[in-house]
Amino acid sequence: MSLVVVTACGYRAGITAEESQILFHQGLKMFYLGDMLRAWDCFQRVVSRDKDNDAAFYYLVQIAGYAGRWEEANANLQKALKLQPNNYWYRLQEAKLAIASGNPEKAESLYEILWRDYPNKTELLYDRIGLYMNGKKTARALELLDTLEGMDGVHESSLLLRFNLLMQNDREEAVKMLNDHAVDNSTPRVLSILGDLEAEEDRIDKANEYYQRALEIDPIFMPAVFGLAETYRMRRQFDLYFENINVFLAYPDIEARMKTDYLKQILDARGFVTTFQPQVDTLFRSTRSAHPADSSLAYIYAGYLVQTQRPEQAKEVMTENLDHYPYDYLAWYQTLGLIYYLKDWPLLCDYGARALEVFRNDVDFGSLYGLALWQTGKIGEAVSRFELILSLLKKEDIKNKIQTMSLLGDLYHEKGDWKRSFRLYEKVLRLDRENLPVLNNYAYFLSLRKEKLEKALSMSSITIEKEPNNSTYLDTYGWILHQLGRSAEAKNVLRQALAYGGKESAEILDHYGDVLNALNEPLMAIVYWQQAYDIEPREEILLKIETNKKTGQ
Repeated sequence: MSLVVVTACGYRAGITAEESQILFHQGLKMFYLGDMLRAWDCFQRVVSRDKDNDAAFYYLVQIAGYAGRWEEANANLQKALKLQPNNYWYRLQEAKLAIASGNPEKAESLYEILWRDYPNKTELLYDRIGLYMNGKKTARALELLDTLEGMDGVHESSLLLRFNLLMQNDREEAVKMLNDHAVDNSTPRVLSILGDLEAEEDRIDKANEYYQRALEIDPIFMPAVFGLAETYRMRRQFDLYFENINVFLAYPDIEARMKTDYLKQILDARGFVTTFQPQVDTLFRSTRSAHPADSSLAYIYAGYLVQTQRPEQAKEVMTENLDHYPYDYLAWYQTLGLIYYLKDWPLLCDYGARALEVFRNDVDFGSLYGLALWQTGKIGEAVSRFELILSLLKKEDIKNKIQTMSLLGDLYHEKGDWKRSFRLYEKVLRLDRENLPVLNNYAYFLSLRKEKLEKALSMSSITIEKEPNNSTYLDTYGWILHQLGRSAEAKNVLRQALAYGGKESAEILDHYGDVLNALNEPLMAIVYWQQAYDIEPREEILLKIETNKKTGQ
């Protein structure tokens, strides 16, 4: 007896009928697990061997449809229909494919033929009504609805379908129809919709009454709970609002997406959040109790905690989310992004390394990890990380190449290898002649070495031409002028740098002091050196202050 084991769906020349059967079931498994690529691979192998397997063609139709590949989907469907022209499901798929590919006229024709052949399948009526409804053919849709109710009777679903159809052309008639029905056939859903309609017209008391009636019938009917909460909010009865909205948010059977959208709206109202922060905290806790593993909720909650000055809790929320999704790229991306935003470099080192264990050699994660290494003083490791990233980048990925080489240029300079640093800056400028950060850094580092000052001035002039209000670029330009002996010009430029935010920079204040001293203004130089020292108490600044004080005595 031979044993056939299928471990994957890779191609191999020639397969037996038994293998074809196994592959088909393997494809089904992948399909229902959501792994469409492997499912497609399996079914494609099946039909390449067995061209009469209509079921495999049918699943290929659905896979292509999910991906929006309509021509491929239709080609496979025609093969399935050729093999089984009277198969109801294949014919239904043809009609649905016509809708999805933007051909409603063809869909209407196919559905009409299906209905003629299957007059007892009421689901076809629902599909046809929806099709006519989307096409704004209200009268035709209402005719079909009459047929449906003649077969199945009037149910809440058909009533609400009629309501939605009438709302397209005559809101007053639609509301009257719903009200008339509610007199003797009140249901929580109908009463809640009537409450929503009243709320839309700002008749809050009447809306509140409808929601209360709905909850008398079903105390946990969540649309009514939500509607009631909103009426209390609009009445500014916030104690009752929070009481009811927390019930809604804590209810696990309401989809998390609806709740996260609602919480986003609350966060947009900054004044409301500031006034009711403890209650908003409770709203998030209520929602997380119902959906502890929802990533979107975790991201929003973390953002709220940052907004309300609780960064440590925000980091806890994001790192806990990784416990639920340890192999999810977005979960890692959001977590690392938050840690980077909060500038917790040791934590970013830790989680950056962990992310790279899961997503080995990922450029984005590697870059964040490299920056964290740099900020924690691990210059050698940071250089190695960015060199690796540079080797991984594709030739055509110019943007990332420029960014990585720029960072490496800065790192090598900090490491003391200025030759390699300058070579990298030159490479960047060959690719991007107006890369302002590199032009600025290259020019400034040349000025520190007092080398090629005219070249440095030329590069720096481009930066202040492009961004004339950038204090860092103005400082570099002014400092180079000073190095060239043009201190009077440098003074004017550095005064501009101070006016555009430079008063917060110890380096700019220190430079201005040096220029003033060179211009024989030692007392004013001491004033600016002292301001620089107050921001960043460096020994060399203090030495200049003390030396000038002694000289001036």
